[in-house]
Amino acid sequence: MDFKQLGHEIKGLDTSKGVIEAYANVYNNIDSDGDRSIPGCFTKTVKDNFKRIRVLRNHWSNESLGVPKELNASDPYGLFTVTQFNMNKSLAKDMFTDIQLAVDNNQNAELSIGYEIVNSEQTKLNGMAVRDITEYRLYEYSFLNSWAANPLAITTGVKSLSPSAIIEQLTKAYNLPYSDQRLIQIETILKSLTLEPGRDTTLIDEPTKTDLLNHIKNSFN
Repeated sequence: MDFKQLGHEIKGLDTSKGVIEAYANVYNNIDSDGDRSIPGCFTKTVKDNFKRIRVLRNHWSNESLGVPKELNASDPYGLFTVTQFNMNKSLAKDMFTDIQLAVDNNQNAELSIGYEIVNSEQTKLNGMAVRDITEYRLYEYSFLNSWAANPLAITTGVKSLSPSAIIEQLTKAYNLPYSDQRLIQIETILKSLTLEPGRDTTLIDEPTKTDLLNHIKNSFN
């Protein structure tokens, strides 16, 4: 089974129901592998295997997040998914809230598919070799943690944040509906940085960005 990753394709969140709408794959886009997904490439697998397709975290088969409510292979943009997260499960609830925090702060959220290629054709586009994939066998799609300290929901934008901004993100995370275990972790980090949740985020002795990120990262390992 192979994997393809896609970033920033979250289209909608329903926080009251724990539902996320997202594109798991995009058509007519040449990816880093030189592959292009052709419209219709998911039609057969969705029709034949809908009940077997799983929603995972980081492609780990023992970390189910929920179930697909809808897989629309006919959407002209790509494979459109509607996912019901299991909000009674800490793992899924925390992942949902990570995505919510990322979207609320205009940061990337990552999806990836686990698949096999059933049919493809070699072609050339502007002199470049391209593999047009005309049929996938889809096994699962995953929501990804792109950074170890996932309550920050920091992916590609982490390097642009100052230490104070990172503290502010942690404080925002503390006020989101994470699981009790995750909230205890966030609270412990904030207290270790001489801050109380929801109070002034000015540090007396502000650490370097590297020190701060390593501290947070190690706290969640």
